[in-house]
Amino acid sequence: MQPTKDTRQLNWFLAWAVVFCDIGTSVYYVPGILYGHVKDATPFFVLLTTGGFILLALKYIEISWRNPEGGGVVTITTKAFGPMWGCLGGMLITVDYFLTTAISTVSGLQYIGSAFSALDAHVVLLSCLGVAVLAALNIIGIRESATVSLVMAGSAFLVDLVVIGGAFWNMNAEQWRTILGHLSMGKGITTYELLVGFAAAWLAFSGLESISQLSPTMRLPLRRTTRYAMAAVMITMVITSPILTALSVGLLSAEVKATQSERFISELGLIVGGLGIKLAVVLTASSLLLFASNTAIIGSYHVFLALSRQGFLPKIMELRNRAFNTPHIAILVATVVPALLILLTQGQMAILGDMYAFGLLGAFVFSSLSLDTIRWRLGRRDIGFWIGALTTAMVITAWGVNLGEKQLATYFGGAVTLIGMVTAVGVRRAWFVDLLVQIPFIQRLQARAYRASESLVEEELKGLVTLAEAMEVKPLYSSSTLLALRDESPRLIQEGITRARGKGESALYCIYVEEWPGLFAGDTPHVPNEQGIETLKAALQAVRGSNVEIIPIWTVSHNAADAIAHAAKELDVDTVLIGASRRSAFYHMLRGHVLKGLTKKLPRDCHLMICN
Repeated sequence: MQPTKDTRQLNWFLAWAVVFCDIGTSVYYVPGILYGHVKDATPFFVLLTTGGFILLALKYIEISWRNPEGGGVVTITTKAFGPMWGCLGGMLITVDYFLTTAISTVSGLQYIGSAFSALDAHVVLLSCLGVAVLAALNIIGIRESATVSLVMAGSAFLVDLVVIGGAFWNMNAEQWRTILGHLSMGKGITTYELLVGFAAAWLAFSGLESISQLSPTMRLPLRRTTRYAMAAVMITMVITSPILTALSVGLLSAEVKATQSERFISELGLIVGGLGIKLAVVLTASSLLLFASNTAIIGSYHVFLALSRQGFLPKIMELRNRAFNTPHIAILVATVVPALLILLTQGQMAILGDMYAFGLLGAFVFSSLSLDTIRWRLGRRDIGFWIGALTTAMVITAWGVNLGEKQLATYFGGAVTLIGMVTAVGVRRAWFVDLLVQIPFIQRLQARAYRASESLVEEELKGLVTLAEAMEVKPLYSSSTLLALRDESPRLIQEGITRARGKGESALYCIYVEEWPGLFAGDTPHVPNEQGIETLKAALQAVRGSNVEIIPIWTVSHNAADAIAHAAKELDVDTVLIGASRRSAFYHMLRGHVLKGLTKKLPRDCHLMICN
């Protein structure tokens, strides 16, 4: 059963905002990390890599529209080379997500520390606590909002422009010459040093892959939306990343660059605009970085879910929390590893940055090479194909150099990838089954996970329909009342029966919305979860002998109020009955308040009745 609610909520502008909230964070920590390796040549290498970023971004446009189901590197690699290679791509992007969570959280706390120096001594502890809080929020089911992304991305970009404008306004001729000199290749750089700097500078464009995860939520036609969104990403990144890098390296003093490498941009804001601009940078940078950390957690556990559905990870990964309908085990794995990384590295940005490159460039290589393979099979031999092949050669070169140059990253990334692939092969070939089934706790979890993933609905729910199917049978089972159920509600159902009888109707529409929070939605379920099954079964049993027929409707949506209002409009009912909420104010803050949403979104001629 396919969900009927249209979840394609992102136009190109909102899609840009979501991607910029990820890729736009790199400018806050990359200049300092690169400066530790290549010193004054940092702006040159970022500018050099910007050309490669543009070429790769053009390929990600096609990767996105060719894979409307989302999935990023896992999907495109599976289509090009098969499931096992897709699994390997998934392991590489998981390494990337782990490091994104760690480095973004640490960097966000360091920027806060630039305004509140008392926090500097506790960055590692606060970062771990931050990851723990994000884990709890995701288990509860915080709903990522494209509107929030737009506000954050727009604010950060605006502050970046203010910093750039302030620097341009205040610079003298000597400073202009210094900055322009940093953008040109210095004398005496060897070919190997050129390759090492080029490979390291790709870190400035981490987050590019997130556009391919958004495909299921972007508006149609997908090709046009993706093209416009990525064009906006490229323009804003070209304006911010190389320019801010050049300004920070060229204008900051040697002492500041040596002691404040974790927060170049806030220090740049201080010297070009004073304390007010510095605080604006701190506010937008820390917010955006912590938001990017949360996005990485979401991306990570969605990769786990995708690999679990394909049989590469245990079904336990798909197990959902009964209270919040979120994959709590997958979320815990996605957050425990980054927290351990922060502890093991003591939050040192240089080490985290080096480790970051393994998964980032590995995912770029697999995505780019997979698209080349698909193009070749389709018979493409045009200039676009050969430019794409050149792009693949560039990222392969960068990855190869990093594998040799950054051994710690290679060891860590290789170990995580190897563990993941051994697990995947072991699950696929049932190596671990005999061992795991001996553990009672695992037996219970696995049984629940398999029940939750069964493709058949219970006998009592054979009449379950989608909204589209309910509209088709409306001439036969017409009703003016829609019941919105969250759990077993006998009083609410009885109220609906009484109302149907009073209006001389023999049918009653009943909807259960399975809330599926997240912009990185991926594959949504095809049957209700356990709570949905129990709720709809209880509704069917409650009307037996009442001469009123219930039409049980099940749908999936990121927003329950949207789904109920949409159903009320399509079914043309004049009343929606809903029970009083028993959720806490904190829950409503994270997941949205259904009652408040309905008061705003229901058709004007439709009444809302709340039954206690």
